[in-house]
Amino acid sequence: MADEQSTTTAEDAQVEERTFQTEVQQVLQILIHSLYTDKDVFLRELVSNASDALDKIRFQSLTDKDIVDPDADLTVDISIDATAKTLTIRDTGIGMTRDEVNANIGTIAHSGSRQFLQKLSEETNEENKLKLIGQFGVGFYSVFIVAERVVVTTRSADKEADAVIWESTGDGTYTISTTKNKIARGTEIKIYVRSDCEEYLDAHRLEGVVRRHSDFVSYPVKVAGKQANSASALWTRPRNEITAEHYTEFYQHLSGDHQQPLAWEHVAVDVPIQFYAVLFLPQQSPMELLFGQDPKVKINLHVKRVFIQDDCELLPLYLRFVRGVVDCDDLPLNVARESLQNSPVIAKIRQTLTRRVLNKIEDLANKEPAKFLTFWESFGIVLKEGVARDFDHREQVSKLLRFFSSFSAKLAADAAADAAVPAVATEAGGDDAADKATPERTTATEGLVALQDYIDRLKENQDVIYYVGGDNRQQVEQSPLMEPFRKHDLEVLYLTDPVDEWVVNSLQDFDGKRFQAIDAEDLDLPEDARIEGAESGQDKERTIELVSFLKKELASRVGEVKESGRLSDSPCALVVPKGGLSQQMERLIRMSDQNFPITKRTLEINPRHAAIRNMGELLKADRNSDELKEWSHFLVDYVLLAEGKVESPERVMAQIQKMMSVSSEAALKARDK
Repeated sequence: MADEQSTTTAEDAQVEERTFQTEVQQVLQILIHSLYTDKDVFLRELVSNASDALDKIRFQSLTDKDIVDPDADLTVDISIDATAKTLTIRDTGIGMTRDEVNANIGTIAHSGSRQFLQKLSEETNEENKLKLIGQFGVGFYSVFIVAERVVVTTRSADKEADAVIWESTGDGTYTISTTKNKIARGTEIKIYVRSDCEEYLDAHRLEGVVRRHSDFVSYPVKVAGKQANSASALWTRPRNEITAEHYTEFYQHLSGDHQQPLAWEHVAVDVPIQFYAVLFLPQQSPMELLFGQDPKVKINLHVKRVFIQDDCELLPLYLRFVRGVVDCDDLPLNVARESLQNSPVIAKIRQTLTRRVLNKIEDLANKEPAKFLTFWESFGIVLKEGVARDFDHREQVSKLLRFFSSFSAKLAADAAADAAVPAVATEAGGDDAADKATPERTTATEGLVALQDYIDRLKENQDVIYYVGGDNRQQVEQSPLMEPFRKHDLEVLYLTDPVDEWVVNSLQDFDGKRFQAIDAEDLDLPEDARIEGAESGQDKERTIELVSFLKKELASRVGEVKESGRLSDSPCALVVPKGGLSQQMERLIRMSDQNFPITKRTLEINPRHAAIRNMGELLKADRNSDELKEWSHFLVDYVLLAEGKVESPERVMAQIQKMMSVSSEAALKARDK
């Protein structure tokens, strides 16, 4: 319950004692035991929460005048009582009802505590742990960094709601009560400051924290009656008056992400419509935001500095990693959510912002390659969606795409060598030079390839872009389908993200060169990379007989069997029949349609390989041989094993065991001789 120094007391109120949910208790223990070395974080978070509450009441008051204190000034007041050692933060925002207090303080419903704890347990870097608070909505609990006791008194803007008093020492329980006392609308947080945190009872100290962390808050934040912040919307200020620190603090306040943004774009447009925007490229975003069941674009829309909503489609969905604010003077304050989606003004803003974001990403690629690599590793898979989703910007998005390729290892080594300081300079320069000798990670040092880079390296008379799909880089590198490309130094793109083949199918070509899958049955290889079939008449006859046998024996597993014109070292490969879908595309489709039929691939055999020749000889000697049937199925299993898609592990294991027995027996016999 509140003490005698609270704005109101709970003497006549019905007091209920409750226990924090387990996850919230864990968060409190972490905070109380000084996880956060920068204690200023508590004031930043509480002022941020107060600002949000003021945004909400400002928006509600546009259409609803039947609220408590409709004409109250929208402010945040911070007062100090040095004698009582209390710090009080009060706002005139929307306030909370009793149910809302329980939902927002004490339960996991809105706090995101479980996700916070999971991330915290995964993070080993102590400095990075500091960045987690706020990102998962646990900002209020930061008050216990400095508080030995907290009393929250709040009154909702709903005239029928009673004021509520919440109190806790952070020990795992809290009390909540309702009072009939008619206090002003808003929320007051009274903090009983711990003896080791009394620096926060100094007004000058608090003013400095507010200026550093909350200067961009668009409502007056007063410390001991004196306004400490500029209280103007950052996005409306002249760009030459805003420092990098201002942009970073604003981004952190806006997103709850306490890393620095990779980059930002400040937009001011006067014609044909007037709007302002500040957009940020984060370093990372929560996975559920990017790949959840219902991903949304999270850009805050303001109209004449009044917050309207935070999920208006101001950017296409494939740019959903962008954070920011848009403020437009050419929309009515009471604009409805439904009308926004069809508004020509919104359409124009969206077009402008999309172009500016893509230009900013392009600038990173050209001028700040290390930052671009960070961006690509976090959001490349999302950006790729733009090729299929955004026809107007498809060409620009396609130029930003990066892939690994069969040339990546050499390209990465060359880039690292070019970026490293020569050994002589390293020795002369000592430790600093040694640090510089390690090249900065970029797409070049990682071996990531742009489509234009591929085009620039095309062989003479090569008119296609070769690619191969697979689950990972190692798998596709070891594919037998790569043999003719390695031998003839032809570059192949590795499409290992689930969306990659969807991307190239949407593009169809780049710079006039069409995409060609190397696992296609009708692969168009250059003349000098093609391999002729069996040479002698006897070999041809043996191969024809074996192909005929395999068609019948493997009819349930493959659609066709044919002699390969591409394999030189491997016995066989599975390829996609003409007009068929690749394995990756089938997998994507089957994610949404489990009944989608699987395409039977074509088995290509290499008549020059010893295993295939021996099978042909065994066929001539005994068409009903059990070993021949087992080996026939093992040809398919051999390919599937490399792809990680074995259909019958028991059959494969039995065959491998038999091979081991035969091989070891042959080795012993050879030794005896």
